[in-house]
Amino acid sequence: MRRELVASFGIVVGLLMICVPAFAHHGGSDYDTIHLKTLKGTVTEFLWENPHCQVFFDVNEVKAGNAVHWGIETLAPGVLKRAGWSPKTLQPGDQITVTFAPSRKGTPVGLIRKVILPDGTMLTGGSIAGSDPIPIE
Repeated sequence: MRRELVASFGIVVGLLMICVPAFAHHGGSDYDTIHLKTLKGTVTEFLWENPHCQVFFDVNEVKAGNAVHWGIETLAPGVLKRAGWSPKTLQPGDQITVTFAPSRKGTPVGLIRKVILPDGTMLTGGSIAGSDPIPIE
């Protein structure tokens, strides 16, 4: 009986160790989805990778006269692909206009809503299967 109890306990602990990280995914509560921000800047890097792609770009601040480096989170590559994106959509040096939900903490990060590419093409941030696209307001 004791052996079965120890084995059962070991299985439960093992399953918890495997399953708990699945619940660690973050939500969008860090972002102000009501007061969207739109900035023009120069792409420095575009990471096409799971779990979220990332857009990094520099924006010249008129008042301070220096560049601010922004990091914008997107959805997963598969979601962006369905919205018309590819790993080659953004290249370093591209001049883009990005609309995003900014961080509530005031840091230069955000969650993408839409981007206007150098050729004038507008892409949304995509949508999760079965839901409407992320609003671009």
